[in-house]
Amino acid sequence: MKDSINKLGELDRRNFLTGAAASTLGVSILPGIAGATESQVLNPASHATAKNVIFLYMSGGMTHVDTFDPKTTSGISGPSQPVATNADGVQISNLLPELGKQADKFAVVRSMTTRTGDHGGGNYLMHTGFARRPGVSHPQIGSWAQYFLGRRSKLVPDSVVVGGGNPGPGFFRPDHSPLPIGDPSRGIKDLLPKINKTQFERRLKYAETFRESFAKGFPHDEVKSYADFYEETVKLFDSKTTELFDINKESASVKNLYGNSRFARGLLLARRLVQNDVRYVEVQLGGWDGQHGNAGTAANRTNAMDAPIAALLQDLSSQGMLDDTMVVLTTEFGRTPKVNGRGGRDHFPKAFSIMMAGGGVQGGKVIGKTDAVASNIETESYEPKDLHTTVAYALGLPVEKRIHAMGGRPFFVGDRGKVIKEAFGSV
Repeated sequence: MKDSINKLGELDRRNFLTGAAASTLGVSILPGIAGATESQVLNPASHATAKNVIFLYMSGGMTHVDTFDPKTTSGISGPSQPVATNADGVQISNLLPELGKQADKFAVVRSMTTRTGDHGGGNYLMHTGFARRPGVSHPQIGSWAQYFLGRRSKLVPDSVVVGGGNPGPGFFRPDHSPLPIGDPSRGIKDLLPKINKTQFERRLKYAETFRESFAKGFPHDEVKSYADFYEETVKLFDSKTTELFDINKESASVKNLYGNSRFARGLLLARRLVQNDVRYVEVQLGGWDGQHGNAGTAANRTNAMDAPIAALLQDLSSQGMLDDTMVVLTTEFGRTPKVNGRGGRDHFPKAFSIMMAGGGVQGGKVIGKTDAVASNIETESYEPKDLHTTVAYALGLPVEKRIHAMGGRPFFVGDRGKVIKEAFGSV
């Protein structure tokens, strides 16, 4: 059997190790086996402006015309019209009235572009900065930060993902995995073992016995890293840090500020976690696939994102956390400016918008420009890898440092993209 395992490809071997190890455990948190690349802990670069990142992912392809790049051209504008905000010269869609009141806190980038027009590929690219390649798994930005800067606490994870959709640690060790949270109102309750304490402790002993015997037969770093991740998971469940995931500990006034939607509760949880040493939190809002009846989709989704994100920015600012917490709102691609025959907007990777706030980002500004029909970028354009490089730069990660993983292949955080320097007040 040992010879058969050793003949497996890199990803196949990981899948086998994952399935074999997980079969003795009883929690739903465990990630797939990743690469065993050892961390090289560094101090953040002197130019670092952010300590934390809250990554807001609009899944399905957010329409830029109905959010951050509204137009007045007939057949293009749809249900949206540009309106003034509290920042001089900055206009966004009238469908985002609450965010308009917080525009002095964020910068809009209207010149994002990509060549990836499918949801799966676009999702992966925007989460990692890398295009999908057979046999290679790339890390999300939170895992990169943990790799270079180290884990802040042994009792809480460095990354948390609310709502799914994140590709995970890629070629890094399993202990660089983001902790997945399904329902933010329940915190980690859904991840706890569905067995009593006696059964759980017995299963732990079985797992350790399995690990020792398996490691002797297959001495691979991935087996050890998986066991280390599991041991830290158990510590999390046994500690008082579980309360950090309980948004019911927040005051009624704060909960009312955010609202009662699942997305709103996810944002409140994100702020709570960042406040308690979690470096990276992602919250997803899906449903942006408006190929049919875009007017209804745009109104519904903008309503779902508007007040909760405005509340997040307001809350972070009032608590003095926005200065070192970078908030990034992005999506896999835009939507066709021209409304199609079905009343919707199709996939449009050529031009779309993102938003950034806090963590050194200069608010109240617009970066980049599209033409009158929101189809062509008239200024310098930016790709997903540039956004990742920008976030990495703000965190003080070494964007020029080469690491070797996946059979010795060289990789860079952000895939050697360029920093969106204008976001920080320089060109």
